Amino acid sequence: MRPKGIAQRVRAKGALLFKGVLQGGLTPQKLALTLCLGTATGIMPLLWGTTLLSAAFATVFKLNQGAMQALNYLCYPLQLALFIPFCRLGELLFHVGPEVSVGVLTGALHGHVGAALNLIGWASLRAIGAWLITVAPLALLVYPLLKVMLKRRRGVEPLSR
Repeated sequence: MRPKGIAQRVRAKGALLFKGVLQGGLTPQKLALTLCLGTATGIMPLLWGTTLLSAAFATVFKLNQGAMQALNYLCYPLQLALFIPFCRLGELLFHVGPEVSVGVLTGALHGHVGAALNLIGWASLRAIGAWLITVAPLALLVYPLLKVMLKRRRGVEPLSR
């Protein structure tokens, strides 16, 4: 057997295995919901709770837990990258809580636990508000489109040689 033929067969088997693990018997509707909820939850600016939220969503909507957690973890770099922009957008949209001032930052940096928790708490609340206004509606808009695409894709068999 030629090495090129073996590599193609291994790649094809790997793709089928990955597809099976990802779908896990899910319908296109459930897979689209898994992708939308998993990604939206994964980029939520809540650094400590997205794993629990993903597990809760998967349980409530009877989705694939593995796929939800995989999406959650794959989105972690994006979550970190978007945390500050969500905080800034939240500051522009919501004028609640203390403003980030030099005094608050200095206190937080010098070990004043109360000042640090206050700063992080209000920044997180404003960031989650910005996330709710931007990402949650986007996920609701993408879901029907993704569902239609997955239904069409399901009807198309991969080309075999």
